[in-house]
Parts: sequence; structure tokens; C-alpha cells
Amino acid sequence: MTTVVNDILGSADYFILLMFRVAGLVVSSPIFGRVNVPNMAKICFSVTLGYLFFTIFPQTADIVYSTLAGFVLLCAGELLLGIALAFVSNIFFAATAFTAGHMIDMQIGFGIVNVYDIQNNMQAPVMGNVLNLMLLLLFFATDGHHRLIEMVYLTIDRMPIGALGFSPNIGLVALDIFIRAFMIGVMMALPLLASGLTLEIAFGMMMRAVPQIHMFVIGIPLKMFVGIIVFTATLPVFAGFSSRIFEEMFNGLERMFAVFVGDV
Repeated sequence: MTTVVNDILGSADYFILLMFRVAGLVVSSPIFGRVNVPNMAKICFSVTLGYLFFTIFPQTADIVYSTLAGFVLLCAGELLLGIALAFVSNIFFAATAFTAGHMIDMQIGFGIVNVYDIQNNMQAPVMGNVLNLMLLLLFFATDGHHRLIEMVYLTIDRMPIGALGFSPNIGLVALDIFIRAFMIGVMMALPLLASGLTLEIAFGMMMRAVPQIHMFVIGIPLKMFVGIIVFTATLPVFAGFSSRIFEEMFNGLERMFAVFVGDV
């Protein structure tokens, strides 16, 4: 224990900067930084992970700063890198919960029914909440959390602590990642959109054939019934499609990291 403390004290500035990089991802990500996870657990996980990387990547060069304000700026830069990586993962989870979920709820008649999302502190679509929970379970089942930690490892390996930089193209890269996440959200909702459009066409034909039928009375319950059946039937397809979501997510993480490395 004494050896551990001495090692940390001997490279205190390096360890603090490393902790800011790790904590930025842990606290902000939708995986490790969920609101219902106790803060003490997040702190312990950040410290444990930070010390693990500290032993793997010992300090090899001095951290260059002249004043306390300069060191604070270095800490802010390391924290920004972790938050930027978490931002990418948050976008893809939000595309599932809000983009796809809102489209599905509006199509099957659940648009006026929302549930409180404690993670984002706002109202979330019912079906979006189901998809978000399923995506979270699939993320852990496919060892996505290991790949997320591996991304932190790669950032430290390719970009030494205290040597942070970024390209002016960060805004364009973030916009492109957002567009890709939005397109994935629309693709997830397409089966429900197609079934809803088919029902609308059928309702229109029935109203022309039998004007006495009150389609408003039978239309909404029927759309809910068909929508729930189609949604349930497409859940296995969504499980297979989740691999595409995760690949796009990690590609976005690599592109965002490339911005800070200066390769973009």
C-alpha cells in the first residue's frame, strides 16, 4: 500500500490528469455514468480504472505547465476528451430512446403517453424506453463495455497524458456523427412506419367503400393492436440490428478521438 501511495505522489500531476480523462468518460457515458448508479461507485470505478492505466502507462515525460492556471487548463482538456467520447455514445443511445421511440409511439397512438426518464431528467417515449433498456442489455451482452474501456486505453496509448490537441473540424465530425445516429433511429422505426402507412391506406379504402364506418372509433385501437404486434415481432430483428448500432458508435468514437489526435 505504501508503494502505491509513493508511486502516485511521485507523479501526482500525471495521475490527476489521467484521472480527469478517465472520469470524463465514466461520469458522462450512458453506460457507467447512469444517474441511478451511486456517486461513490463511480468514484471508486474511476480511481480503480485510473490506477490500472497508471500502472500500464507510467509517466515517461514531464508534464509541461508553468502556473496553476496552466495545469487547470490541462485538466479541463483531459476532461473534455472523456466527455467528447461519452457524447458520441450518448447520441446513439438517444437515437434509440427518442428518435426511434418517438416515431414508433406517434405511429401506434402512444404519442400522448410518456414515462419519466431518470437518466436524462425528461419525459421519454414508452417504446423508446423499452428499446433503450434492450440496447443497454445487448451492449453488456456483447462486451461493449470492454470495448469502451479499450477506447480509453487507446487514447492514452496514442495520445500521451498532457499532450492534448484537436482539429478545428471537431464541429463537422460531431455533426456527421449526429446525422448517422439520426438515420439509424429512423431505420429502427421503419417497420412500424410501414405498417402504419399500410393501415392508413386500408382505412382510406374502407371509408370509400363503406362511408358509414366510423374509422376514428375503430382506427386508433386497431393501430395500437397492430403496432404492438409488429413491434414485438421486430424485437429479434432489433437484437440483430444492434450490432450495426454498436459498430457505428465505435466508429464515431474513433473519429472523435482522431479529431483530438489531429488526424482529421
